[in-house]
Amino acid sequence: MEQAAGRGGMGGLAAQRGILFGATLTQGQVAESAEMVRIATEEMAMLVPGFEFKWPGLRPGPWEFDFSGADAMLEFAEARRQAVRGHALVWHGALPDWFGEGPADAMGMRTLLRHHITAVAGRYAGRIHSWDVVNEPVEPWDNRPDGLRDSPFLRRMGLDYVDLAFRWAAEADPTARLVLNEYGVEMATPEQEARRTALLTLLEGMLRRGVPIHVLGIQAHLSAASWRDFDPAVLRAFIRRVAGLGLECYVTELDVTDRGLPPEVELRDAAVARTYREFLDAAFAEPNVTLVALWGISDRFTWMNDSRFAQREDGQPTRPHPFDQTFQPKPAWGAIGDALRGAPRR
Repeated sequence: MEQAAGRGGMGGLAAQRGILFGATLTQGQVAESAEMVRIATEEMAMLVPGFEFKWPGLRPGPWEFDFSGADAMLEFAEARRQAVRGHALVWHGALPDWFGEGPADAMGMRTLLRHHITAVAGRYAGRIHSWDVVNEPVEPWDNRPDGLRDSPFLRRMGLDYVDLAFRWAAEADPTARLVLNEYGVEMATPEQEARRTALLTLLEGMLRRGVPIHVLGIQAHLSAASWRDFDPAVLRAFIRRVAGLGLECYVTELDVTDRGLPPEVELRDAAVARTYREFLDAAFAEPNVTLVALWGISDRFTWMNDSRFAQREDGQPTRPHPFDQTFQPKPAWGAIGDALRGAPRR
């Protein structure tokens, strides 16, 4: 088997189905683990730098940039002929300490945001497969009539911040696919139905206004213990609604927490694998799902052990990813491969 990413391994299998497959990776993981480098090189056709394109890593000051980490990760991927996703140009959840609430008026926020998008997307124009332009703009529980999140960007600029971010990104990098990325849309629950409704309303309005958007990103941070609330028909119907708007769907941050599962490793791994398989079977059944990015490769490096929403209540390390802490493939890796082999060709 050829080891160049995208021609062999899971990336090659996905490519046979017309799907771009990859995972998040950070500069720290590359430096620390030769095994992570090996798996990323052999199995992934695409990489998503986990921290290096976010504001805290790029913006030491209001008008300063440090591109060293982003440059390094882009060069790492390009040396392996891998595509790169940019995550994320606008996200309320990852802002540097100096940002605070941002400028006090709409014009100041507009100037700051345009400067950031133009500088970052412009620097890497032609080298980024797709940008998460705005990340997590919807939050129905903030009780706005439009369902949008009460973020600093929205408070200063209003709804215009979403439209303008996409317009500025398109100007800075006309070749990249532009993505609106959101979580909590996979499950058949009233809470997630409200999020789906708000998200569709936002997308429809953007398209009416001629905003250059190409893709809806479905993060897919899943829970094996709550999988009883999953209905593949609900997910597929939502994806078809998005397709009807003329948009692709990407699965952008796929992982499965084992919080709430029994302590036995075999039971946990089987439930996690089943969750990966059933979700991907439903997603791949829709032809506008053309990309999957894992939000973690190995349990050695997982955000979940540090998250009060994802860590296990019994204190055991989580096992959410396809490879364990010693970089051995788990049942989840086989389940992902089986889902790809069963996916219709795009």
